[in-house]
Amino acid sequence: MVEVFGGVTKKNYKNAITNELFLVLSTLHYQFDKNNQTYLEWATREWNWFASSGMINSKNLVNDGLDGQCKNNGGTTWTYNQGVILGGLVNLYSINKNNTLLNIAQNIADAVYETLVYSKGGVLREPCELNSDCGADGPQFKGVFIRYLGILAQQLQGAERTKYTTWVHTNSDSIWNKDRTSDDRFGLKWVGPADQTATATTQTSALDCFNAELLLSQ
Repeated sequence: MVEVFGGVTKKNYKNAITNELFLVLSTLHYQFDKNNQTYLEWATREWNWFASSGMINSKNLVNDGLDGQCKNNGGTTWTYNQGVILGGLVNLYSINKNNTLLNIAQNIADAVYETLVYSKGGVLREPCELNSDCGADGPQFKGVFIRYLGILAQQLQGAERTKYTTWVHTNSDSIWNKDRTSDDRFGLKWVGPADQTATATTQTSALDCFNAELLLSQ
């Protein structure tokens, strides 16, 4: 967040999602152009800063950002903030094969598995669903998370991969059977019941889940 006072720009907020997206973008650029070490340097710098920033709280969830004192603001733990960091960590792991990155990613995914759901290991729940007021972009967040969860699961073997694969299936099954209208529209709450709240955002979010299941079925 940037505020302007009398022509002086005051920067008083560090946002989680912008830094996570920068990590993903930097790693993707390096994967496409390994001759350019600048991309990897920036990705490494970004992750080192993010990891030490306090953005990831004691419960292994990413809060919305840092306040003016560079402290965790205790803001909402949106599912997309948990998802995009998974993508960045998996990409960075694919480059340097540092297993610590996968362990951190699993810790975050497991925290979501325990808390941002309607029941343990069950259907994802966005915090804003409690009052059904997720704005224009909030309905997309779960799709972002589960897309990157599928990418994380691809890197795993055994029980951990099975757990995440089952979790993705639990969500896609609930969307199809409980959150689908007669004309194949999908609403905000994947747990159902189906209603007429479907928008382009809720549709693409549901498709992200279906695509994650297809990815893990290969």
